Amino acid sequence: MIARRRLLNLLHLNKVSQYQINKYNLSTSCLEIKVSKSPVLIDEEVNIRVNGLKQGQKITIQTYMKEGDKTFGSCAHFTADCQGNVDTCRDHSQGGTFTGLEPMGLFWSARTTPGVKPGRLLKTDVMSPYDVTIAVQDDFKEFDSLPWSENFPCLTSCQLQRSYVLPGVQRFSINENGLQGTFYTPLGNGPFPGVIDLFGLGGGIVEFRSALLASHGFASFVLGYVGLPGLSRNELDLNLHYFLRAFDWMASHPSVDPNKLGGIATCVGGGYLQFIASRRPSMKCLVTVNGTGMPIASKQLVEGKEAEVLSFKFDRVKYIDDLVIFRDMIQPGDRPIPSSCPGWQHGAKIFAIHGLDDQCVNPIALDAFKKNLPEEFKNNLTWISYPGTGHLLEPPYAPRCGTSFNKILKMNMLWGGNDKQHAHAQEDSWPRILDFLEQNLHQTNTSQVNQQYNQGV
Repeated sequence: MIARRRLLNLLHLNKVSQYQINKYNLSTSCLEIKVSKSPVLIDEEVNIRVNGLKQGQKITIQTYMKEGDKTFGSCAHFTADCQGNVDTCRDHSQGGTFTGLEPMGLFWSARTTPGVKPGRLLKTDVMSPYDVTIAVQDDFKEFDSLPWSENFPCLTSCQLQRSYVLPGVQRFSINENGLQGTFYTPLGNGPFPGVIDLFGLGGGIVEFRSALLASHGFASFVLGYVGLPGLSRNELDLNLHYFLRAFDWMASHPSVDPNKLGGIATCVGGGYLQFIASRRPSMKCLVTVNGTGMPIASKQLVEGKEAEVLSFKFDRVKYIDDLVIFRDMIQPGDRPIPSSCPGWQHGAKIFAIHGLDDQCVNPIALDAFKKNLPEEFKNNLTWISYPGTGHLLEPPYAPRCGTSFNKILKMNMLWGGNDKQHAHAQEDSWPRILDFLEQNLHQTNTSQVNQQYNQGV
C-alpha cells in the first residue's frame, strides 16, 4: 500500500512538473508578441498581437518604460480566442488600467509605477524616442501586483519605440536678441509654413508639440517666456512686446514662408496668441487649446497702443486638499465675461478647443468669445468642446495628467478630466488641428514627408 501511494505521488509530481515545463516551453518556443510597426510617431496607432496561446487562456499585457527619474506602466486583461490569439485592435480589455475596446489604451492609461511619486509623463529630450517594453504575463494580474523593474520576468516581450520626430527633423536651440525657445524644421527643403507654439505659465520650454508639428511638415517655434534665466519671473513681469518680437523672428527666418504663418497655444498661451494675431495681420490662423482669450499680464503700452489684459483673481481660487482650482476665476455672473483680444480683426481663422471638465480655464470664456465675436467674423471661428476632458489636452495617446506642480505659481494644480473621455478627446482633436493648419496654411508636403518616413524606416 505504501509503495503504491509513493508511486501515485511520483506520477502526480511528474504531471505537475510536466505542466510547468509546458508552460515554460510555451514562452520560449511558440508564444510570440508582435507590434505592427516600430519605430512609430507618437500619434500613430499601434496594433499589438499575441500568438501561440491556448484557447481561452487568460493573460495580462503589460507596458513599462522609464522617463527621467520616473517609471511608467500600464496593463490590460485579455482572453485568447479559439486560435490562441489576442489582438488589441479587436479584443476588449476585461480589466487592468482600462477596459473595453481601446486599441491604444495601453499607452493612454499609463501611470507611474507603484512606489514612484505620481507625475506627468513629459519627454525632455524629444529627439530621442520612448523605449517601451511590452510583455505578456500569465493570467489576469492587477497593476500593483505586477513586477515593475528593468528585465522583469514574463512569458515573452518585445520592444517598441515611439517618437515625436521623423528622421530628418532638425532642432535648433534659440537664444538671441533676448528671445529663448526651440525651433524645429521638417525634413526637406523649405521654406515651410511657420507655427509659433505657446504653452502656459509652467516655466521652461515644452517642446513635444513643436517637434511633432515639424514631423507633419510645419516649421515650429516653441517660445519660452517665463521662468528662464533673463526672462520674466511671473505673469506680472511680462512684456507683451516679447511675443511680437518672437513672431517677427519666426516670420523672417529663411526656413519659414512669411505668407504662411499660424500659431497654436495652450492655457494662458492662448491669450498671448490672440494678442499676436490682433497686432500682426500676417498670422493666418491660430489654434487655442483650453486657452484664455486675453493675455494675463500687467497693463502696458505695446507699440504705442494699450494692450487689453486680464489679471488672476486669486480670491476666487478653490482648494481640494492641497490641490488648487482656477476654474472659478471666471464665473457666469461676471459682467462682462472676459472674452478675447480681437485676434480675428485681420481675418485670422480661429480653432478653439475646450475640455468641459477643465478645472483651470472655465469653458464659459469660450462661450463669451463666441457671443462677442462680430457677425462679419463669425465664420472665422471653429470650436469644439469635449465632455469629461481636462486642461492638459495633448496629442493622441498621451496619459492624462490630473494634477501637477506649477513651479512659477508654486501650486499643486488640479487639471480635471477622466482618463477615457480625455483620451478620446485627444485622439479626435489632434487630426482636426492638423487639418485646420493644413487648410489655412496651404501645406502640401505633409503626406510626402510621412511617405518618405514610412519608406525609410
